[in-house]
Amino acid sequence: MKLFNSKTIILFFFVAYCACNIYSCAAIQAPPGGPKDNTPPTLLFSIPSSGATNLSLKKVELVFSEYLLEKSVASSISILPKTFSPISVQYKGKKLIISLPDDLLDNQTYILLINRDLKDENGVSIDEGIQLAFSTGDIIDTSELSGRIFSDGEASCLLWKIKDSTDQSDFFKRLPDYSIDANDKGVYKFNYLSNGFYKVLGVERSESGSLIDPNSSIYGVPFFKRIQIDSSNSVVNNINIFFPEFSRSASVVNGKWVDDKTGVINFDNPIDDFEKSILVSVKYGDNDIQAKTFLDNKDSKIVHFSLEDSIGADIKTLINVESVFENGIMVIDSAVVSARTKSSQDTTYLKINNYSTGSTLKIEEEIINPFDIYFSKIIYEENIDNAFSLLKDSSIIDFNLVQISPMHYQINPVKNWLPETEYSINIMRENFKLNKGRSIKDSTMIIKIKTSKSEQFGNLIGDVVSPHPNSIVARLKSLEKTSYFYDAYVNSNSSFKINKIPEGIYSLMFYQDLDKNNKYSFGHLSPYQSSEWFEIRSDTISIRSNWDMEVAKINLSEK
Repeated sequence: MKLFNSKTIILFFFVAYCACNIYSCAAIQAPPGGPKDNTPPTLLFSIPSSGATNLSLKKVELVFSEYLLEKSVASSISILPKTFSPISVQYKGKKLIISLPDDLLDNQTYILLINRDLKDENGVSIDEGIQLAFSTGDIIDTSELSGRIFSDGEASCLLWKIKDSTDQSDFFKRLPDYSIDANDKGVYKFNYLSNGFYKVLGVERSESGSLIDPNSSIYGVPFFKRIQIDSSNSVVNNINIFFPEFSRSASVVNGKWVDDKTGVINFDNPIDDFEKSILVSVKYGDNDIQAKTFLDNKDSKIVHFSLEDSIGADIKTLINVESVFENGIMVIDSAVVSARTKSSQDTTYLKINNYSTGSTLKIEEEIINPFDIYFSKIIYEENIDNAFSLLKDSSIIDFNLVQISPMHYQINPVKNWLPETEYSINIMRENFKLNKGRSIKDSTMIIKIKTSKSEQFGNLIGDVVSPHPNSIVARLKSLEKTSYFYDAYVNSNSSFKINKIPEGIYSLMFYQDLDKNNKYSFGHLSPYQSSEWFEIRSDTISIRSNWDMEVAKINLSEK
């Protein structure tokens, strides 16, 4: 039997002990155990400190309150103005060592920018973007520019320092000189700016490193044409930006034929504001036919088109959509879609798309709300009045049938609906025959309706302290149903009233309708147009039924 030498055993344990110590020193991590920490990491200090002048060191050390997620570091730190050679970042757990390039200019203020991609090891981002400034000369720039981006999502603010008259209009064709992530409330602030003229934009945070396309990008423009910073105006604030939900221009995504007479076109943005301006034509062979168009019943990104006559099955066509302009700005881009008409006959039954068992119709005391019927197919010139009957119990109710579009009809009783009452709409197949395709499946389709209690409303009355800008609109926007809003002009007596508001919680916004189009204009990059002035009040407003809510002596900020 072979025995181990005692010296060999001692040496083995010594090497193992050293290896464990080396590994534990190399592995930088937070102590285990305890609940997950959701507190954002904060910068404790930097060496040298922000604001240092005559920078001679080529390294900056950043010390944070928590261990950082290593993979988040590379994309989160940059230097402005941009340098020819990149910076490098060394990860040290709670510390980051920034190595600066050798080609820094003399007498120049540089900003180390830390965006909200930086996270701690639990994946929690820093609360807001961080800026640290250092100067290679005796003086450091100290001017500030701040504001708020009103957006539903995460936003960043981009800033360009204007170089010359060409850059005044073409600045967006290059990457911004400065960029900062807004915090969760949309607040942003640029520090350490030099004197000059500036342009600012708000963008989605995911797009902050990309060039901006005036038509297809989603961006916000302030209501200032340009911003000047000088010795008498070194702190500029309230550069607020109202962020749109969609891009400035809608584009065709695709188009197709439903049969040999009708088709649909899908857009990437809602086009309901321009429904009457949309022109669609169909080319096949030597024919060029203008089509009729109408908006989809429920989806404002879909347009239906139809021809007077069928053109035959499996015909190759070009569906042409013309550009639409508003005030010189393109709002719908032109497109040509190549598509063949359907070669097979439609064998599906006609359906009512918006009906579900137990549907409740909201009614009011003073006006008759219609019951909407959305068909699954286009109803051409068929006379369908005799196909419908409206009943309460077994009593026949007089009504009017109104066509809103070839797929949308409304039933309006001659006398108002009774509250909390059951009605039925009967549709007879024998009186509802289509020229093309199948009608309803059953001989009689019965739609059951139950009416609600008569809906009650409140009102909002307010007045604005003079002087204030002209053409001011008060907008009450629901915080519970975000697509609901109510507008009223502030009159010559500086007062306004918004009637018939459903119960709920609302925010109050004012904007200056300079172009008189009864909607807020977000501005544009090419040609450059500032947005309309706006102000959103910080307090929410609670509307109660049968009450007049009053908000008096509203002071609007100066434009």
